Amino acid sequence: MTVKPIRVLFLATRDWYHPATTGGDMTLWENARYLASVGHKVTFVTARYSGAPKQELLDGIEVVRLGGIHSLWFRTFLHYMRRCRGRYDVVVAEGFGGSRIPRLAPLYVKEPIITEWHQIHRDLFAIQYPRLLNGPLNLLERVAAWVHRDTLVRAGTVEWQAAFPTIGFHPDKVFLLPVSLRDDWLAESNGQRASDPTILWIGKLRRYKCPDHAIRAMVDVIASVPNAKLILAIRRDDIKYESELQSLVESLHLALHVEFRFNVSEEEKRRLLHSARVLVVTSAVEGFGIVVLEANACGLPVVASSRVPDGAARHEHNALKYQFGNVHELAGAIVRLLEDSTLYGRLSSIALNSVRDYSWSKVGAEFESVVARVASGRR
Repeated sequence: MTVKPIRVLFLATRDWYHPATTGGDMTLWENARYLASVGHKVTFVTARYSGAPKQELLDGIEVVRLGGIHSLWFRTFLHYMRRCRGRYDVVVAEGFGGSRIPRLAPLYVKEPIITEWHQIHRDLFAIQYPRLLNGPLNLLERVAAWVHRDTLVRAGTVEWQAAFPTIGFHPDKVFLLPVSLRDDWLAESNGQRASDPTILWIGKLRRYKCPDHAIRAMVDVIASVPNAKLILAIRRDDIKYESELQSLVESLHLALHVEFRFNVSEEEKRRLLHSARVLVVTSAVEGFGIVVLEANACGLPVVASSRVPDGAARHEHNALKYQFGNVHELAGAIVRLLEDSTLYGRLSSIALNSVRDYSWSKVGAEFESVVARVASGRR
């Protein structure tokens, strides 16, 4: 018997090829890409960027780009009402996070919705934005959660699965599905690790990701490991904060121990992961942290803040955890991994084995089963 393809509409912020794409965007794209690869009809409605066509076929996905991020909420509504309503079996909608203004899709979407919700943003707002905005932004998040309360909601870790009901989601509608890693990453490691004491931080430059903590920790690190070096592989976003980081390096006399790399390519990022000894994730909040999986796929253990979910980085498993904001504890964890070869080898081995649970084909198949159940209910 031939199974009828499912028609799935994704309402996202950025596609994989957008120069400013982030982890949440990548998660939506990879799920869409898997559905297309197994024969389903997938449309990906997203923001436009300079030089990109309004519509094209990529990775088997029909990509429709509507305009800038700030107007995406309204353009999505118009496009859906004119071109999409009643033509799909399931809609996968980003509920909050990537778009500057949430779409509030359940107010007008006719089809059953699976909501992509990356994290609760309270801690992010507290660091990223002026205090005056914190109240209104937290209220907006709760309003968006209330609008999406009757949809299925994806949580990337058990911590977020437990936390999402605190902002208004029904506990029985929150399902657990982690992020995925492209299968080619699983062939990255050759079993050899770099011996130089190089520490790596990778990410889009946002204040809530706190790379300044990694810089401050280097004062203690080089007291124990004098030839240690920190590389900040930064995707440029906040020029003022970037200038503050560079001034911080100078004020702490760390110019010989901290190096900035800007807007690195995927190829260079992989080279950096192979040449580093430790990855640090200093964020105040993470929905998951795909970079943890990328590091683990290279056999690289992670030092992660307590705000990074255990589902991504578990203490004494694939990572060492420290209390967020405690730069001395952060430095101590880095030094442990640089100096204790037995600990390092154990964490590296566990990381290589456990990362296979997040393969694109495995997670994609699990997502397809959720979509199929939702679609069959509609039919």
